Order: sequence, then C-alpha cells, then structure tokens
Amino acid sequence: MPIINIKLADPMPNREKLDEIAVKITDIMVNDLGKKPERVVINFDEIRSDATYFGGKSVQAMKDGK
Repeated sequence: MPIINIKLADPMPNREKLDEIAVKITDIMVNDLGKKPERVVINFDEIRSDATYFGGKSVQAMKDGK
C-alpha cells in the first residue's frame, strides 16, 4: 500500500486541482507499479510559507520579492 505525502507551501490549490493531482499520482502507481487504486493513499499537507526557509530566507519573503 503506497502512502504518498505531499507538502505544499500555502496557499493550497483548490479542491478540483488537488483531485486532478491525486488522480494522476494514483494512475502512476497503478500503471507503473501495478498497485491497486483503492490501496493508494495520498495526503496533501499545507505548510506555512512564513515558517519555511531556504538559505535563511522565508518562502513568503521570496513570494513577496524580498
């Protein structure tokens, strides 16, 4: 049973986009790895962009062009 955790900096995509991504990832697991679609678990986590840093600079600051 594959369990796939995806972490995205805020803002999260809308529900329709998350559904689309989940279907595509499930298709990869089914077609490429032979997994049963009903056993593929996908979890989307939203992380705060103001609490995530690259090289000492927050993602939010980068988004704001700082």
